Amino acid sequence: MIGAMFQIMWLRLWRDKGALILAFILPGFIFAVFAAIFANASGGSLDLRVAMALENDAPLSASFAESFAKNADFTLTHEVNWTQQDVAERVRLGQDDVGFAIIGDIANSNSPAILILKDPSREVAATVLKGQIREAFAAQIGVDAPQLFQDVSALTPDNPSIIKDQSVTYYVGATAILFLLFSAMQGANLTIEERRNGIADRLMVGPIGALGLLTGKFTFLTVIGFVQAAIIIAVAHIFFSVPVNGLWIALGLACLGSAMLASGLALLVSTLCQSQPQMHTVSTFIVLLSSAIGGSMVPRFMMPAWLQDIGHVTPNFWAIEAFYGILARGQSVIELWPVWCILYGGAALCLILAAGISHKMMRV
Repeated sequence: MIGAMFQIMWLRLWRDKGALILAFILPGFIFAVFAAIFANASGGSLDLRVAMALENDAPLSASFAESFAKNADFTLTHEVNWTQQDVAERVRLGQDDVGFAIIGDIANSNSPAILILKDPSREVAATVLKGQIREAFAAQIGVDAPQLFQDVSALTPDNPSIIKDQSVTYYVGATAILFLLFSAMQGANLTIEERRNGIADRLMVGPIGALGLLTGKFTFLTVIGFVQAAIIIAVAHIFFSVPVNGLWIALGLACLGSAMLASGLALLVSTLCQSQPQMHTVSTFIVLLSSAIGGSMVPRFMMPAWLQDIGHVTPNFWAIEAFYGILARGQSVIELWPVWCILYGGAALCLILAAGISHKMMRV
C-alpha cells in the first residue's frame, strides 16, 4: 500500500512539469541568487557606486583623492568642480550608493577632514566606504586617523519630521509590490478557469471583446491592489511614524501605478498559461525571482553589479523607486516622471499584449 501510494504521487508529480520545476529547479535558482548576493557582501566587497568631491586643495588632500580614485575597488564618480552638495544630491536621488567630500586638510588630525554623505537605509555602504578610506589613508600616510570622518545624511537632513530609520521607508515599497504581485497573480488565475469553461468565449463580443473583458478584470485587480498598498502606508505612518502629510497625491500615484503594473503583468501571465497549476508554478517563479533581484528581499546595493543591472527589468525595482523617492528622498511627482512612465506604461503594455494574445487564442 505504501509503495503504491508513493508511486501514484510520484506519477502525478512527474506528469505536472510545472510542479517539477517548482519543486526541484526554483529552490536551486533562488539559492543561487541569494548566494551571489551574500557572497558579494560578506567580504565587504560590495559593488558600490561612490561619488567623491574635493573641496580642499591642500597637497596631502589632493594627492589622497587622486590615489584613492585610481585604486578604488568600486565605481567611483568624480568631477573637478563638484561640491558636497553635488555629491549629496547624487546620493539622495539614488544615482550613487554613498558619497564623500574631502572638506579639510587630512594632514590635520584635529578635526574631521572627510564628510561621508550617506543614505541612512544604506548604512552598510557607508561603513564599507569608511573602511576602505581608512585602509587607503593608512597605506598612504602610514597612520590611522580616528577623527577622520563626519557622517551626514544626504536625505533631507534639515527636515525635522524625517524618521530615524530610513529602512522603514524602503520596505514600504518593497513589501507593497511583493504582495501586490502575489495578490494579482492569484486573482488573475480565475481567467484560466473561465477560458477553460468557455465563459470567456460567451463574454467576448466584437473586435475589442478581449480588451473589454480583461480591462474589467484589470480594473478590479488594480482597485484591490491600490487598497492593499494604502493599508501598508497607513501601517507605516501609524506604527512607524513615516511622514505622509502633504504627500497624498504622490503616494496615490505610486499605489495606483504599482497596482496597475502588478495587475497587467498578472493578466499577461495568466493569458500565456494553459492551466491553473501551470499558472501557479509560473507566477510563483516570477514573483519570487522578481522580488529577489528587484530589491524586495535584499537591498539592491548589496548585490553584484550584474545582478543590479538585471533588477531594472523587474516591477519591484520601479515600485521601490517610487515609494522611496517620495518618502525618503523627497522627490516630487515631476522628478519621478521616469518611474511613472515605467509603472503606467508597463501596465498598459501588459494589458494590450494580454488582450491581443487572448483574442488570438480564442479565435484559433
